[in-house]
Amino acid sequence: MKYLRAGLFGLFLWIFIFVIISVLMFLPGVKDSDLFQNLILWVLLIPFVMLLAKWYFRKDEPTSKKGLMLGIVAVLVGTLLDMIITVPVFVKSFSVYYSDWTLYIGMLEVLVLTTYAGYEFDATFTVDTDK
Repeated sequence: MKYLRAGLFGLFLWIFIFVIISVLMFLPGVKDSDLFQNLILWVLLIPFVMLLAKWYFRKDEPTSKKGLMLGIVAVLVGTLLDMIITVPVFVKSFSVYYSDWTLYIGMLEVLVLTTYAGYEFDATFTVDTDK
């Protein structure tokens, strides 16, 4: 596993989520519904995580295990950045931030998507072309 690259994956993902949530918080018709904001984020995560995973796996052979590890590193990087930036500056309460169930759905989605990316990219990476 390329840990620096995986850390960058987590950083890019955190920045993407931060920007999307920041835009949705002020978007008319969406700003009053946290659940609707999260639904939009969850849908947008699918193509973005897959594109980032494609970028990551250009330099590392894809497998589902590596995909899961990539997801774990991304979640850890995101959690660390949330603890350093998001909670102290914007939320002001760790208990409020980490008691929101939608946060854990997003983390689970990232783990599932990166694991699937490793599996899917492995299927195309190891295609037997000798036939």
